[in-house]
Amino acid sequence: MELHFLAGSILIVLTVHALFVLVRTVTLAFNPDLSKIPGPFLSTFSNIPMKTAILSGRRTTYIHALHEKYGPYVRIAPSEVAIADLEAYRIIHRVGLDFNKAPWYQGQVPSQYNDETCGVFGILNNKTASYRRRLFQTAGTRRIVAEREPQIHGFSDVMKWWTFMASDVTGSLAFGESFGNTRTGERNELVRDIESMMPFVGMRAELPWTKPLMDTIPAWCFGSLNSMWTCVQEYGKDAVRATRAAQQGGSKTLFSKMMLEDETEQMIPDSLIEKEASNIIVAGTDTTAMTLTYLTYAVLRQEMVKPKLIVEVNAHSERPTWEELEKMPYLNNVIQETMRLYPAIPGSLPRIVPIGGEKVAKYVIPTGTQVSTQAWTFQRDPEVFESPLRFLSRFNPDRWDNATPEMKEHMMVFGGPTRMCLGQNIARLELLHAVSKLFRECVNITLDPSTTEESMEMVDYFAIKPKAAKCLVVRG
Repeated sequence: MELHFLAGSILIVLTVHALFVLVRTVTLAFNPDLSKIPGPFLSTFSNIPMKTAILSGRRTTYIHALHEKYGPYVRIAPSEVAIADLEAYRIIHRVGLDFNKAPWYQGQVPSQYNDETCGVFGILNNKTASYRRRLFQTAGTRRIVAEREPQIHGFSDVMKWWTFMASDVTGSLAFGESFGNTRTGERNELVRDIESMMPFVGMRAELPWTKPLMDTIPAWCFGSLNSMWTCVQEYGKDAVRATRAAQQGGSKTLFSKMMLEDETEQMIPDSLIEKEASNIIVAGTDTTAMTLTYLTYAVLRQEMVKPKLIVEVNAHSERPTWEELEKMPYLNNVIQETMRLYPAIPGSLPRIVPIGGEKVAKYVIPTGTQVSTQAWTFQRDPEVFESPLRFLSRFNPDRWDNATPEMKEHMMVFGGPTRMCLGQNIARLELLHAVSKLFRECVNITLDPSTTEESMEMVDYFAIKPKAAKCLVVRG
């Protein structure tokens, strides 16, 4: 009798729960405001199509295809709307408004983190983030980065060498010495962890219920995601220790401006600086390396681009300064066009609609809805960029000779105005030096026959990477 009673009780609970889920799903699906926004029928009731695209590394291109079919507003999940409208972008990312980051940003890190204990990248509340950014942005100002310019030089070759270079530069800036990847030709632990963890980080953020699985099951042969994340955090701690040691020796690292000799007088503790250092180390390695990888590929597959670039870089000194590099118009055009076509972070920047909802264009988007904009779509707008994807003209550095205000405003490679990437000056300087050095010293390089449009097809788990995970070049 008791067993039957227990089974009956469980059945009742499950039935009530199923009815609750059904009612909630139907209510959300037929929300009078959201139901006006076009999109795939299945996406009205389920996020399965979106999650499938995400887990296969196709979120960005999947959403872009939906925009091409349905227009600038697309309902991509029951409570998520993708937007490719500049006026809406201005509203969502306007300084002072309360479109806070979506919980997705904290889904990538261990669950014990919140706005007070995570790095600025994961802080959801804009006001909290603004305060933290004021404390940390001094490390990324042009003046401070310029002081570190002697530590930034470029190397040439395939994707792995750009990754080695980017990690070595990060090591020099953060710790005062290189990791030595370019010298040894071997991946150090940091590079291995970053390469291994990115797909799992994306899965953990998109499918929160997989967190226990991701935390315990070994990822390839490098341990669980938590153990890899712990290793990356240790690099942040090392950066703080190196900075303190450098201060005692009268030298500096990238984080010197954040830290006082007396820690008790600092506005934030070393523990938070360690987290910010970890974020910078990860973000500064993968994104810069992939931008350089796609730049190499794009330049070498266009016959007219490389000769012009070589002529320009050879017309200047062998070790040009930042100021000299920024006065090379074609070099800067090549970098800008690469970031337009191949933004390192191409996909969605999810935000939550604040209390009261928001009217954008002809739609009213309810409170709590997740809205997102992506650089990939804005930077391919044919009404702004002439022939943005036509085969021989799609990579066209010359288009930036006469850049319109609309072209500049549609470039969103470093994020929105309220949460702009703090490391953009570092990235910019690194790109300028690396590209200049490559095409000065390796004038005869060409793409290996194995490097094709298919092998370079993008997969994205927040940051992009070629499908073949390599970009081979050969000396002519």
